[in-house]
Amino acid sequence: MTRTTRARVRQAAGLAASLVLVASATACASSEAAGGSGKETTTIRYQSSAGSVDPLLLADALGDLKGLTLKRVGDVTGGPQALQALVSNQTDIAASAFYGAIAQLVASGAKIKAVIPTYGSDDKSYSQIVVPDDSSITSARDLIGKKIAVNTLGANAEAIIDTWLQQQGLSEDDIKKVTLVALPPLNTPDALAKGQIDAAYLGVKGVEIANQAVKTRTLVKDTDVVGGPYTGGGFSMRDDFIKDNPETSKELVAGVADAVTYIETHSADQIYQVLFPYLEKHGFADYEDAIKANYPGSLGVPAKPVITDADITRWTDWLASHGDIEPDSVKPADVYTNDLNPYANGAGASGSSSPAGNGASTPAAGGKS
Repeated sequence: MTRTTRARVRQAAGLAASLVLVASATACASSEAAGGSGKETTTIRYQSSAGSVDPLLLADALGDLKGLTLKRVGDVTGGPQALQALVSNQTDIAASAFYGAIAQLVASGAKIKAVIPTYGSDDKSYSQIVVPDDSSITSARDLIGKKIAVNTLGANAEAIIDTWLQQQGLSEDDIKKVTLVALPPLNTPDALAKGQIDAAYLGVKGVEIANQAVKTRTLVKDTDVVGGPYTGGGFSMRDDFIKDNPETSKELVAGVADAVTYIETHSADQIYQVLFPYLEKHGFADYEDAIKANYPGSLGVPAKPVITDADITRWTDWLASHGDIEPDSVKPADVYTNDLNPYANGAGASGSSSPAGNGASTPAAGGKS
């Protein structure tokens, strides 16, 4: 791969370094709050993922977080923002974040680990670069000087796009001329229809929604670029929280693992029958229409979710090619752990198949903030 360093990537690296400083300042307070008293923390601070089938909330709806209380501290807008909240001790578990972003933070000194895969690409759930059907853009080279909308910078979309551009023979200077624009998916179809952007990186449902505003054409799928199915990211936690709260951490990760299994082995309607009453009970009823519109029928991960070395090296190789980390400076074991995952030893999760204990714990923050 060519060595391509963009301004936005350097900004991400700067953010990573600043987060590590914040983390070191809050580490003592975190340790004291969690395990310093000799008792484990059972109230889990989290950010909800509006418009998605959230495995954490589904785990609670299934009754798999026994003895734990969820405390919502806002909505997550993307993986990097979720990691920022985690590293700065605003949350105890970070919603689905790109393994590459986690690895970059670890390389900068952040003490966090990916603990369970929760998103990827398969034949049901995948992402793609699309352009308006009448666009003159037909190849990677045609994107030079153009704008591509992505949900967030420094994450999975950027890795896929840059890798594809490199594969198609674009030089470092060429790739620098392809501008990635952070744009919420809800605003992307209109921007694409009005010509404010030239292309967009969207998931399956995102493309369906975009087609209502402007007929689109696919340039490439993410699985065409890096192979598939593949796992792109997952939930992560701080090392100090895991150390100070071992039983809580196991319960939390096992519950999410069970929810992932439920998602991958049940229909959308079956999932909604469990999740939606829970959302309504806790003040999230307005999430339901967005979930129906956005859920493609899979998280894109195996029904027995386990992180592998290959899941990490796929992205650390990309980071090294960009100069964001030194080659071989971060090993997969630095980035993830399967120690809390019941599937790692073959035991499997609890195997909930019905909404027993629906709404077992209470999200202390209730509805939207």
